[in-house]
Amino acid sequence: MCCHSFSLPATGESNTACVDENILPISFTDAHWIEAFPFKAGDIPDIIAYGLGKASAIKLLSNPLNNGDWKVNEIAILDFPVCVDYADLTGNGCNDVIIVDRYGPSMNDLWDADTENGGRIQWLRNPGDRDSRSAWEAHTIGNSTGMHRIRAGHFTTTEHIQVLAFPISPKSSDFTSPAPVLVFTPVYSCSDLTQGPTHWIKDIAFDSEFRLIHDAKLLPKTNENLDMILAAGREGLVLFWFDKPSQVWKYNVVSEGLPQSGNNPYWGSGSVDICRVGDDTIGYIATCEAFHGNIVSVYVKKPDAPRGVEALKNRTYWKRVVLTDFGSLNEQYTGTLHHVMAGPETLPGSFTVACIGVPIGTPENQGVYIYTAVDLTKGEFKRVKITDLSAGRVAVTDFSRSTSSQGRDIASISYYVLNDFTGLCPPNVRINTLPLASRSLQISASKHNKDILFRIPRPSAIPVDEYRSLSFWILAGKRITLVVLPPSGKYNFGEDDAAKVIFGEITYRLEESTVTRGIAPAAKSTASTLVPSTIEAGDIGAVFLHLEYLHDQFQGPYSKMSDVTSLNVLPNNENVSDDARMTLLPFLKVDTLDWASNGLWNDFEFYNVTGFNVCFNNYPWEHVVHIQAWTLGLGETARFHNHSELPFCEIHLCISNGDQAGGMRYFRDDYTQPIDQNEELTKSYVEANSDMLIVPNMHEHGPLWKIQQCSQARPVIRIDNPLAVEYPWHAWLASRFGDWSLPIIPPLPSSQQKYDVWMAFEFPSSAFQY
Repeated sequence: MCCHSFSLPATGESNTACVDENILPISFTDAHWIEAFPFKAGDIPDIIAYGLGKASAIKLLSNPLNNGDWKVNEIAILDFPVCVDYADLTGNGCNDVIIVDRYGPSMNDLWDADTENGGRIQWLRNPGDRDSRSAWEAHTIGNSTGMHRIRAGHFTTTEHIQVLAFPISPKSSDFTSPAPVLVFTPVYSCSDLTQGPTHWIKDIAFDSEFRLIHDAKLLPKTNENLDMILAAGREGLVLFWFDKPSQVWKYNVVSEGLPQSGNNPYWGSGSVDICRVGDDTIGYIATCEAFHGNIVSVYVKKPDAPRGVEALKNRTYWKRVVLTDFGSLNEQYTGTLHHVMAGPETLPGSFTVACIGVPIGTPENQGVYIYTAVDLTKGEFKRVKITDLSAGRVAVTDFSRSTSSQGRDIASISYYVLNDFTGLCPPNVRINTLPLASRSLQISASKHNKDILFRIPRPSAIPVDEYRSLSFWILAGKRITLVVLPPSGKYNFGEDDAAKVIFGEITYRLEESTVTRGIAPAAKSTASTLVPSTIEAGDIGAVFLHLEYLHDQFQGPYSKMSDVTSLNVLPNNENVSDDARMTLLPFLKVDTLDWASNGLWNDFEFYNVTGFNVCFNNYPWEHVVHIQAWTLGLGETARFHNHSELPFCEIHLCISNGDQAGGMRYFRDDYTQPIDQNEELTKSYVEANSDMLIVPNMHEHGPLWKIQQCSQARPVIRIDNPLAVEYPWHAWLASRFGDWSLPIIPPLPSSQQKYDVWMAFEFPSSAFQY
């Protein structure tokens, strides 16, 4: 049960990145595209965001640093808008919007350019005022059926901004015929550019060479004073440029990308960006493969490759390395990957990937990941996840510069396209801000989704003879403080206090022996968390919770839920955000929670409060643990479960064992049958199939998951889900289970009731590799 209120992102080679997340208070009926948009040259970027539906509102989200708050203006209402770019087409210093609309409902129903004004490219004149409530004046650039991607730049001339345009298909349902690559060049009637172009001349760069181009990266001034394009499509990764001496367009296929496979109509590449490495502007290539595919790949240079764009003109310089396969495609040959973008710049050699969330219910396949090169020559990368929310595209830039955070920001928008994919949650735009090293020696607290997020320094960063601590919770008569202790550092406790280790080890003297404690006791055993007056951290330091016994508060057993305290006690200081400090921490009845809507816990005296995430604050923001608390009434069960879809290892610490006989029940490791959800409410079934591990007051239990041979705690990984840990069926059962039929209606009166109160600690499986 302790898994349901927290969905931990994928582990394995990836960690959970602990970054601030700001969901903008702006509603969308559909969502597809996001673009960082500098309203004027040199401005801090605003955001343009919109969906891919009929009569979709093109929204300008004005940055608070430009306009006092996140404000929204609808600058146009367009049918099936696809992609957007921007450029100053009037020479007044304001960027005009260049946008494609009238795409059509789908690739199987493209609006024809000749008969339906389909595949239209327009430019929207910037009025020069962010607060303008009128629609931006629209001007047509040109049309081509299936118009899908555009880039503004100087491709054949430096005189004016041009638009290079890429239809994805020449007609509906045609995934095999080439579509033209087009160049639109503006014509001005006089030297006064402020009037804008009077019309545009359409030329064909390539007529019949390329198919299903889904992304195009502008490479500014890489062709002397002209720009090049690196495109991703069925032909793979293709470099386009205009050869000035011969006055013809040329191309080079850098790589074919993902090979063709079976009946899948999509191969090659789907999204691309160039990542800088040091002073090499073309350090490596990041891709998603293929069209809406499931493969993240990079193309790294071989030792003899030159620096810069010349390397893109010779395919022999490149080696493809597959980093992640997000699994099988669906019946429509669709996967979860939609967009890749280089950066953030504060993490040199990194790129960001947007995951739609296909298939629904697969946490790893939804959200935004950052990949950062560890050893580029070997193609080794570190992956972290920064949000669990569906993402169709990302915009990596600095939305918050000149603010106190000065972090690097990654904005993303849900992929919420009607009649295609909408996911489970309403669409939104959110900004994730990466932390700075300037606070690396402090514990900070901020709100992250429904939880409070703690970013902590690594113990090795704390000076000798110092420690860092932050009190944050009073739970069931215990004040809980998060403590980071350097290697060999010492820390003092009061009488009846306890310590729950979440990283590293602590040692102390107990009678005549030395006790060493890590993040869990031995498998299927319990150990006390009470400590003497002084403890010492181990060789790598320690992170632990100090559970201070509050002698003036009731310590249980608890006969009423109103007696079980759960109070936020975060201090008011610069390292604690206001929304974290003001977060309430009530115990909520489980049968009112979304994940319990199946009715299995109706009328159970089962309560939950969530929760807290702890992460290290230096990249890659390694996830340490998620913490929450539970209570369960006398005679009841939290019901058996096996965490089949969630990638963590769970340890429980009992604060108050109501009638002293509650604890964890677990089935044999070789028991593979489903749980009988009726019989699991009976004492005979439970006792015949499971063992009981009583967890006394202020004790914790060790691993209950299946453990690999010749190891103490290393978990077995599930065959059907390589990101999840293999667990036997297990559950917390209160004392006197079986004495009453369940659910107990009416609930036991307070004269009989004795609630169990315990904390759950959900660790990444990487924490138990011993």
